[in-house]
Amino acid sequence: MNFIKLSQRFLYFSMVLASVSACTKLEPELYSDLTTENAYSTESDINAALTGTYASLGPYPGDAYLYYAGYLVMITDYATDMGFSTAAGNPTHLSNFSYDENNRYFKSNWQNMYQVISNANLLIDNIDAVSGMSDENKNLVLGQARFLRALAYNDLTDGWGPVPLITATKNPAESYNTPLSSVEQVDSLIHSDCQFAAEVLPERWTSELGLARATKGAALTLLGKNYMRAHQYEQAKVYIDQVLALRDQGVYTLNADFKNEWSESNKMDKGMIFGILHESALNGGEITNHFGPSDHPEVTDRWQYYGVSLQFWRKFDDRDPRKQFFYYNYEGNAARDGSTSHGFYYMIPRPGQTTAPNDTTKLMQNVATKKYSYEMVNGSYLDGRTIQVFRIADVILCKAEIENALGGPSAGLPYLNEIRKRAGAPLLGESTDFPAPASNDEFIDALVNERGFELVFEYKRKADLIRLGKYEEICNEYLQARGMTPKVTEKLRYFPYPLDEANLHPEMAAANAQRLP
Repeated sequence: MNFIKLSQRFLYFSMVLASVSACTKLEPELYSDLTTENAYSTESDINAALTGTYASLGPYPGDAYLYYAGYLVMITDYATDMGFSTAAGNPTHLSNFSYDENNRYFKSNWQNMYQVISNANLLIDNIDAVSGMSDENKNLVLGQARFLRALAYNDLTDGWGPVPLITATKNPAESYNTPLSSVEQVDSLIHSDCQFAAEVLPERWTSELGLARATKGAALTLLGKNYMRAHQYEQAKVYIDQVLALRDQGVYTLNADFKNEWSESNKMDKGMIFGILHESALNGGEITNHFGPSDHPEVTDRWQYYGVSLQFWRKFDDRDPRKQFFYYNYEGNAARDGSTSHGFYYMIPRPGQTTAPNDTTKLMQNVATKKYSYEMVNGSYLDGRTIQVFRIADVILCKAEIENALGGPSAGLPYLNEIRKRAGAPLLGESTDFPAPASNDEFIDALVNERGFELVFEYKRKADLIRLGKYEEICNEYLQARGMTPKVTEKLRYFPYPLDEANLHPEMAAANAQRLP
């Protein structure tokens, strides 16, 4: 299967560009006279650089685990009610809302997001000078680069709010202390980039050009969701409706079985709008290792480094099949001692239960989602799982939110129930056990749950809770359920800027004092 075709030339350019940003007292040996100004001279150079920009969404192909390859979950789902880690250090600090500006997930995600932006800016700045490349092909590259830049800036502003707005190639030495731009200023760039991308990008790419490329639908989705973040629902409706129109045309299809969206044999599900496609032998990742179950008989040798909290898992109704899409209540693969071939039995404790019923049972502290290990084709260390960034189920739930905001709960309910019906969950309004929301606020409560159930560990939870006005309430309920002091306030909606950045930037340092738990 063709994704975006990789080029060894990109690796060469990466080394060239790295030499520009590195600081060293050593005298380098000159192997080439290529610079950022003359490296982009042919269409093949541009295409290789575009491949590199995509690759920076999941850095280190062949051993990917950063940004969208896993690390992003720590600043999107973990500092909420959804994530709980048994790993010491930074993951636990985020689970407990006890983080500081030196947390490695802040530094890593920040750097990776700006790497995408830097790569995109290099393309945008240099493409006009390339001779022999048609205007149509230049626009296709520009559309993809501008979409990727917009995606990274949307992620940055979700996490940190005001950020340095850099739209041109800069020497890093000249970028220190770039003023912080407001979220509204960054949003203006996101709108411009996405509108351009939506105009020039195709609805689909042909297989020979690669499947994992940004499309018109991806740009429209990001644009609509960005307007939703600002509660500009009339504008959001314009773009979300265009994505749903693409579905009506057959570009996207909601898979009849939600589990099949995550099967490794179904890499390019028609419900996916934009994602990262991995091949274990080419650009494999570690997402199954991080998200897979530990000591399991079917999915072996995984870490469950990032687990879903029991408090969140218990919010699922037993009649919702998505509750079963986790690993729990099973006998482990490893023998529990030298006298038997049987493993420990891992069980979900009852609320408040702290003691296992016997010495062959262990109480689970969290659960692993099946999303990133369902129906594995290749069980190698570096897996070939698809990472879905945008999918049509998310867009349908966006439509539910928009219609509730503009027309009330009865207008939004059909879209919310469409997702519940596909999952096999009871519909709201069809029984007294599942009443229809009677007000906008009741609908928001139902939507917060539904988006959580459908999009668990898809990098959406923190932004959803903040946008829907539930962040402090739900996170404090979560802490209380764990016997901890509720301490989440509005100031924690944005993370502290990474320490290395704040040390060079007085505005960031001043803001951090208000962003720490």
